[in-house]
Amino acid sequence: MASKVESLLEAFERVLMEPWTQTLSAQERVWFLVYDPADQRRIDLRLGDFEAAAVQAGKRWVHISLKVCFSDWMSRHEYREEYFADPEALADQLEVEFKPFVIEYIGKEIDKSGTDSNTLIVVKDVAAVFGFARLSNIISTASEHVKGRMLVLFPGEFNKNQYRLLDARDGWSYLARPIIA
Repeated sequence: MASKVESLLEAFERVLMEPWTQTLSAQERVWFLVYDPADQRRIDLRLGDFEAAAVQAGKRWVHISLKVCFSDWMSRHEYREEYFADPEALADQLEVEFKPFVIEYIGKEIDKSGTDSNTLIVVKDVAAVFGFARLSNIISTASEHVKGRMLVLFPGEFNKNQYRLLDARDGWSYLARPIIA
């Protein structure tokens, strides 16, 4: 019997082999590789196998990690010391400043990679923005930069067309395609 990660890899390979039509909306060009948050390390260890499958399918692989977004944003913020003293004061700035920062970060990473319609943009470490900004808003806006496809490594669940990051928040409906084991 294949492991959950092996089953995800097989499902991913099947989706990769389908034709990439350019008539889809930006949100429809997004794929969510949905897995149990407890499998995060297993996914990380096998990421090279996912990349190899994409390259074998003739796709270019570009990965973007969101792990540094909050620390980069906070380190540049002029009121960072005040926010450390009073973290609740930060709440308003997350929606107004942090979310656009993450979207801009993804856009810059995509642009500097010189992507085309044959490129798979892989967004990983999405849990790093959990609690700071809604991933649904970030991916929805950032997907406008994608010419090929965007694969979001998603530690959570997909049920009845609802995505739930880290199984903790109310889900959201999204036009993205789920890849599940």
